[in-house]
Amino acid sequence: MVKARILVVEDESIVALSIQNRLEALGYGVIANVTSGEAAIQQTAENLPDLVLMDIRLTGRIDGIEAAAQIRNRFHIPVVYLTAYTDEETINRAKLTEPYGYILKPFEPRDLGTAIEIALYKHQMERQRGEREQWLSTTLQSMGDAVITTDSQGLVTYMNPVAEALTGWKQEEALGCDVNQVFRTINEKTRQVVKNPLDVALLEGITVVLENHTLLITKDGSEIPIDDSAAPIKNQNGEIRGAVLVFHEIIERHKLAELLQKTNEELEVRVAESAAQLKQLNEQLQTEIPRRQRLEEELRFIKEKEEELEELKSRLFASISHEYRTPLTTILSSTQLLERYSSQWIEEKKKKHFQRIQTSVEYLTKLVNNVTFLDQAEAGIIDFEPAPIDIESVARELVEEWRASVTNKHVIILECQGCLSNPSLDEKLLKLILKNLFTNAVNFSPQGGQVCLEVQVRQGESEQDGNREIVFCVSDQGIGIPNADLTQVFKAFFRSSNVGVTPGAGLGLTIVQEATRLHGGKILVGSELGKGTSVTLILPWQEEPAICAKGLES
Repeated sequence: MVKARILVVEDESIVALSIQNRLEALGYGVIANVTSGEAAIQQTAENLPDLVLMDIRLTGRIDGIEAAAQIRNRFHIPVVYLTAYTDEETINRAKLTEPYGYILKPFEPRDLGTAIEIALYKHQMERQRGEREQWLSTTLQSMGDAVITTDSQGLVTYMNPVAEALTGWKQEEALGCDVNQVFRTINEKTRQVVKNPLDVALLEGITVVLENHTLLITKDGSEIPIDDSAAPIKNQNGEIRGAVLVFHEIIERHKLAELLQKTNEELEVRVAESAAQLKQLNEQLQTEIPRRQRLEEELRFIKEKEEELEELKSRLFASISHEYRTPLTTILSSTQLLERYSSQWIEEKKKKHFQRIQTSVEYLTKLVNNVTFLDQAEAGIIDFEPAPIDIESVARELVEEWRASVTNKHVIILECQGCLSNPSLDEKLLKLILKNLFTNAVNFSPQGGQVCLEVQVRQGESEQDGNREIVFCVSDQGIGIPNADLTQVFKAFFRSSNVGVTPGAGLGLTIVQEATRLHGGKILVGSELGKGTSVTLILPWQEEPAICAKGLES
């Protein structure tokens, strides 16, 4: 087996033939023997050898050193000099071409083989390092967070597009600058300069998280609230070679914090007013023990509600901050990339980023609608408009939509039993219930898993004639819900401990419960960890059903 393909460049034919014989004896393949630099470049372009053995003094207009420089720059093929010249001028010229070896004539075959193997190995390692660097550069370019790196002196060595967009600095103008020129921060409240975390990371060799209320001062003087962290870059010996800073803007988080603070202040005023009123009533009714007891119960109830509101506020802030951040970051990065590269990209790549923006906007719209629904439910202002509907038609319509949306990722089954026409239900709320149950079933089921909707009419708990119930059951073969979480699944913004990174705000079952309550129904959840979950919805039949009979369908 030939180890490598080698081009020999030697103007003395006898020497060239001797080198070829030695190489072939060592197991290498010689693609050609040429005598000039021009011929060496031509042979390299035509055959792309693995390595070139290059004499320095050649016939023709260019010598071996000039030919080696062109071969390295144009074809990135390693060159090993094979020459009798050791003068300082020749060696200095040769060094500029970054050769992979320099063998002096005369030489031993073993020395030649060793030099070639070392050169090939070095070239392979350089190619692998270049591929790793390209992979790392592509990864950093695609990140949604801003990234800045420096050398050990704190001079900028890299900025990704997001960092350019946030700081207002282009990478080419920032390279080599002190990072404190590019990344300037102040405290939002005190307006004092915040110590650059990169300086701390370089000095102390530790990871540093930026303090709260930090504003980034952009190149044009704008102020952007950010959150970030910096870490040292160390070599294998633990020596600090530089540092990396990762940061992102938190404008939306600031807006949410201000909104929550305003809401909290309003709640505190309302609570204070309620407490004052209760105190006055308590003083007036001290002699009326029964009424005083009722007032005390009301006070306890208000306190519980306050605690529930506090808990809800905490979960609201944590959940919405997290759920808003990912799509907003996607929208920001895609719009910035489109603005920067739209004129260069093909339509397919631009379409991909527009689709990412559309998906993020749809997700945010759905999240806002869900929160609005719960707010309206809490205020008791949801429109409840029951009317006779054909449940089977509604179920089949939804199942067809689901099948179209999940394509071949899941198996969707519909089973209808009994006469399902003309019960009085709110069709809009019923669809909302079933869509939320189906979304949960699909999101937490493996690809190819089965999701089933069963609808049936059955006799209610009372055996009186006409006392019937409509039963909906959505079941899946997904991850299931831990027993410890089953009692909390209807709480707003609660998510089971095993959902991992699956997207969602924890509002689906809360919405289902509110819509079911408006119908005067009840909801049951059964689950086995690792095997699946079934949610059963039981709604009262409000009108006398039409006379019909249907068997089990799928």
